[in-house]
Parts: sequence; C-alpha cells; structure tokens
Amino acid sequence: MTIRWPCEVLRPQNVSFDLDSRSLAGPASVSGATQVVSSDAGIWKATFGSVIVKSRQAVLVHRALAALLEGRLGSILVPLCRAYGPSSGAVLSADQQALFAQVPHSDDAFFDDDTGYVGSLTDVVLAADAALRATTLTVTVNYAADDIQPGMHFSLGERLYRIRTFDADTGVMTIRPPLREAVTAGEHLDFDDPVCRMRLANDDGLDLELALRRFGSPSISFVEDV
Repeated sequence: MTIRWPCEVLRPQNVSFDLDSRSLAGPASVSGATQVVSSDAGIWKATFGSVIVKSRQAVLVHRALAALLEGRLGSILVPLCRAYGPSSGAVLSADQQALFAQVPHSDDAFFDDDTGYVGSLTDVVLAADAALRATTLTVTVNYAADDIQPGMHFSLGERLYRIRTFDADTGVMTIRPPLREAVTAGEHLDFDDPVCRMRLANDDGLDLELALRRFGSPSISFVEDV
C-alpha cells in the first residue's frame, strides 16, 4: 500500500495543486498567429509550502519519510484538503463534522496502519464503465452536502481528477486529466478525501534545514506518479 503524507503531523501552511500542461508552440507567423499543440491534458504538480516542523515528532517523521521515499524512487499519496468540495459548501452540524474523525474498532484498536473508520457526506458513484484515458464520466449522485460543481476535485483510487463540466440532470461529467486507468460502474468518487499518487519533484525534495537545530519550514514539491 502506498504511504500517505501525514498532514496531522507535517501540516503545510500553503498548498497548490495544478495540472502541468504538456504543450508545444512554434514561432509566430508574420500575422502573429501561433499554433499550439498538446499531447495530453497534463500531469499533476503540487507544492506543500512552509510545512510546520517545530516538534521532535515532526522532525523524526520528516526524516522517516525521506528514508522511505529515497528521493524520486518512492511514491506517496498526497492529500488535497476537502475545502471547496461538496462537504465544505454547506453549514455542517457538529455530528456531521464528526464523520470526518477517525473512529477505532469496538475494542478501541485501529487498523494495522494506525487509521480508523471515517464517515462520508458525499456519495457519488460511477453509473457506467469508462475506458482508460476517457474524459467523460456518467455518475449517480446518491447524496451530497452541496451541489457538485466544475472546479471541484475527487479521486478514483489513488488518482486525482478535476471536474471540467457537470450536467446534474444527466449525470454526465467531463474531467481533466484523462482517466489514468479503466474504471467500472459502481466505483466511488471520493470528494471528501481526494488524494493523488505522486513522487518528489527532486531527489533532495525532503532535505530539512533546522533553525537552531530545532525548527524548520520546508517547501516540498511533488509530481504525479504516472
């Protein structure tokens, strides 16, 4: 299983997720016209800016991640916060907010990876199969705390997608980037905890400089693991 960035320990102050386009353009003609061609809709790039490292635990976790990833060799699930998703556009009660807290088994034990059960305020599933590299999906919205809108993010498995257009009447949704793998009807679109499988953008991406040997605020860049 792919390891996940521990936001509860290493919390970034600034976060960006964007598609890095793959396009080329030739020189402009005398009239000023320029032809731009693209081989793909791009791959994800992300930056966790000014990560808060101010405790013994944070320093050790940061060093452990560096050892696990070994530069660009390893992959990691990078979470995109649910802000601006369906569950953030509505006023949530305390009981609804509690659904996002991790809950242990009845004996107060968590799973082997120290995670627990997590509830959901959004239930959107695929209504039809979709092939590799498809950019159009048909979905069924069983329930959502707020409307599904263009610009929102969701993940299918370990892959992140952004909604380009959505017709609530037909359930037809266009997305970017193209599907990284074929999907089948009934699969769940995760709007509440979208993630993307990524690698460090640079081999030294987890180098850590500590002020007074205690505090740090590194910025870390990732690129999608395709």
